Amino acid sequence: MLTKFPVSANEQNTAPQANQPKWPWLLAIGALICILLLALWWHQFHDWNTVNLPDENIGLKIFDKQDRPICTLLPNKEFSPVSLAKISKNFQNAIIATEDRSFYHHAGVSIESIVRASVANAKAGHVVQGGSTITQQLVKNLYAPDRKRTFFGKVKEAIMAVELSQHYSKDKILESYLNFVYFGKGTYGIESAAQRYFTKHASELDLAQSAYLAGIVNAPTRLSMHRNDAIARQHEVLDNMVEEHYITSALATKTKSEKLIFKGAETKQERYAYYLNYVVSLLQQDKFSDDDLWNHGTRVFTNIDTAAQILADQTLTQGIKKAPSGVSQGALVSISVKDGAVIAMVGGVGSFDKSPWNRALGPHTAGSAFKPFVYLTGLQMGVLKPDTTIYDAPLSIDIPGQAAYAPKNFDGKYLGPITIRKALALSRNTCAVRIAQAVTPERIVATAKKAGITSKLEPTLALGLGASAVSPLDMANSYATLARSGIRITPNLIRRVESKDKKVLRQYALDSTKVFEQEPVAELVDAMQDVVEKGTGKQARLFDRPVAGKTGTADGARDIWFIGFTPDTVTAVWGGNDKNLPITGNQVTGGSVMAAIWQNYMKDYYRTHPSPPGAFVAPVTPLAEEVDQIHFLPQPASIFDKINDQMSNDGTDRAPDGQMNAADQMPPLAPNINQANFGTAPAHLTHARPAKSASHQTKKLKIKKFFNKLFNLF
Repeated sequence: MLTKFPVSANEQNTAPQANQPKWPWLLAIGALICILLLALWWHQFHDWNTVNLPDENIGLKIFDKQDRPICTLLPNKEFSPVSLAKISKNFQNAIIATEDRSFYHHAGVSIESIVRASVANAKAGHVVQGGSTITQQLVKNLYAPDRKRTFFGKVKEAIMAVELSQHYSKDKILESYLNFVYFGKGTYGIESAAQRYFTKHASELDLAQSAYLAGIVNAPTRLSMHRNDAIARQHEVLDNMVEEHYITSALATKTKSEKLIFKGAETKQERYAYYLNYVVSLLQQDKFSDDDLWNHGTRVFTNIDTAAQILADQTLTQGIKKAPSGVSQGALVSISVKDGAVIAMVGGVGSFDKSPWNRALGPHTAGSAFKPFVYLTGLQMGVLKPDTTIYDAPLSIDIPGQAAYAPKNFDGKYLGPITIRKALALSRNTCAVRIAQAVTPERIVATAKKAGITSKLEPTLALGLGASAVSPLDMANSYATLARSGIRITPNLIRRVESKDKKVLRQYALDSTKVFEQEPVAELVDAMQDVVEKGTGKQARLFDRPVAGKTGTADGARDIWFIGFTPDTVTAVWGGNDKNLPITGNQVTGGSVMAAIWQNYMKDYYRTHPSPPGAFVAPVTPLAEEVDQIHFLPQPASIFDKINDQMSNDGTDRAPDGQMNAADQMPPLAPNINQANFGTAPAHLTHARPAKSASHQTKKLKIKKFFNKLFNLF
């Protein structure tokens, strides 16, 4: 490799003459050693069947949801191969002038280059030049990219380079080299490098850009991080091009004065990294071998929407940058309602190489974003009716062997008797726990699992507040079940896999199951629209189409969420930090931070994907808007009786011993807000409404008036 690092004037001119190497001896000895070594090791290392250039079958060919090719994956890297005709001639000349001036004249190994490098290194006392040709570098990149450079390894590379030159044209070797060479920052191949540094195609690179990228190849890790050094190296490349008569000295001088504009763009493949990495892991789970994936030109047709994926990456990155201190990471998953296709998945912000953990698949405490499944359980079981009223008041629950469980509302306030709709819209914690106690945590776990949550859920009362950890993918998928009126579809990233000759190896069928009745889901979704219209998720409003969703903020704001859906698309957005540290500040909530990110993404999504607004399935009986009648969440009957005794001297409607007649059972009133057993579940979990006689209605009105007076005392 012809590599020249600057040598100081002192090193060049002031060393004693007696210390200079003897040129004839060095030339003769170097050439002789090279010839002998090549001859000696040829038979030991030579294998005519092992040295081949990668053809069109190498790597995993990835296609988007519209069957357009987007990239080719190799193990642990991505690249976008292009033909030599689509690579700037400026860049080709710069590489040859700098890395291998005799490329078109040697047989894979250049004895002259080896001798020249040996002499230069002997003069400097350390390595300042390499003798490897472009062909030798290609051999190393293909067959031993991670192998430590050793003497015998270099000999083997030389032998393989000679063989490669016997089988392929110089242009084919150069094309392969330029598609596989490393440019730093996790970027392989000239097409990706042109995108990464200058947001251009390889064919569009001008002379200054070409010389800059050609210079990086020598020391990609260092030069990609130190721009001043890379500019100095660019000037050396331009001088090399003058020496090889590719450009004039005047043009080199003019080009050196040009200011390069670096766009610093991520490659498109890097924006797809979390999605595609998961695709590969799914294929491996489906028993595709490494040989199937990397060596046979396998074609994978995914559901990725490239426009949505890029939007998701940009919006999440910008949103996390603007988020309050402590919110340093995020994740986003977007799913199509109609077929469960995962159209976008971003597993983190920043470089994938530095932080490859996919937070869209990792579990995070769900917080209040889990509450819809608590309410849905109550609606399914009949514990909650459209006109049921829940008490938002202090709550303390005795748990054997533990301290009493006393959940608090986020704002520290209590609103008294409120409707289901309002309790959900304002995310009242005490109300959710009362429902959890009434329906039992085990039933809530079953509901969540049916909806599509695969994460482990602990069946405790705290589950009513989302104390378990759930992945953004699970949350998006389970909300999609709600958007489909109770039909669960397994989220899918892959549609089919084909061989290189387009034979279908596997078709991924839609996995659809009806898991909930339509009416309770419709009632819930109708109420979830209030979360966005006038509740904790107002930052997510889209105005031109209906949106239902739920905010979530875990203890200490360690995890903040917004999961929302329109009639056609569900998107889950999570924020937090990788150390799971608490985040201070009153404004660090899912409703204030993540709902805004969700809105920005969805607005841009519909600008690029225009569609009719659509509508959700309307419930037959919507949940009540305001407290109208006294139909409280069921509580112990004895408490109701005590209050009822104070209201009526008429005992004709009551059975002996203070028990109600079975035919006249009513939903009992909530107990006094200071009762220790406030919120305990009754033995029965459902109630039937009695026939409403005139005397019955009068009695209920008396109860309501008394209760309002009683509550006002507090």
